[in-house]
Amino acid sequence: MYRKTNALISLLVLSSLLLGACQSEATTQVEVDEKALDAAYTTFLRDMVMYNTISLDDLNKLLAEEPTPFLLDVREFDEVAETGYIEGAVVIPIRDLGQRTDLLPSFDTTIVTYCASGWRCTIAMTVLEALGWEHVLSLSGGSFSGWLNANQPIATDLPEAVPLNAATPDPTMLAIMADFLSNIPEELGMITVYDVNNEMMTNSDLILLDVRQTEEIQATGAIEGAVQIPLEELIARKADWPSDKDAKIVVYSSLGFPSIIAMTILWSYGYTDVWSLIG
Repeated sequence: MYRKTNALISLLVLSSLLLGACQSEATTQVEVDEKALDAAYTTFLRDMVMYNTISLDDLNKLLAEEPTPFLLDVREFDEVAETGYIEGAVVIPIRDLGQRTDLLPSFDTTIVTYCASGWRCTIAMTVLEALGWEHVLSLSGGSFSGWLNANQPIATDLPEAVPLNAATPDPTMLAIMADFLSNIPEELGMITVYDVNNEMMTNSDLILLDVRQTEEIQATGAIEGAVQIPLEELIARKADWPSDKDAKIVVYSSLGFPSIIAMTILWSYGYTDVWSLIG
């Protein structure tokens, strides 16, 4: 079984590399449809509850019910091979997600995304909600690391994903998402306090974006000079976004989820240098 799993992992990784090479040769500039993005994100942010997160306990409750949620693991294949995965999950690495929506269920199926820490699955949740899936949640509490720490059962024999072709996202929106997802930086948009401090001292054009609620800011203060736009108002206040889409932007919040969501949204609009404060 170990040899079969490694062989399958190698085949999947090789296929991904070959696909990436073909795409690099035929790269085209994807035009951003801001009206479509505006409408999709306005609905998502309006209907969002607790940043669309789900706890380990609540996930276990869902898994005990029928129908069970669709589990989406957005880690890399080598990570899954090393640590295992939640039984029944489909593995689509985050950078490939926009190209493999054929593996996903119908728009009205509940999807629970997870990754090593909660970072990548929050990106995935935001993208899938914008593409039309109606009930997408990201696993909190450390995501898969929390699952392991809680001694929850895992599977190790990576299954072959079967195309479902159960949903058809808008082609224009899908092209936008696939483009920026495939270009997510190696650091996944994470930036430390140390690096932000260095940027603040050396880059006078750095833009800090605080996406906390007004009451949070009033209670704890804010970083001097930060632009303050609550996440829920992000689309309504597009006029306050930087005009330069190549400007360096660091987003921050209290919990982390809101800033990751905001970073993902800005990426999809064509902003090229957006980061979310980690820790």
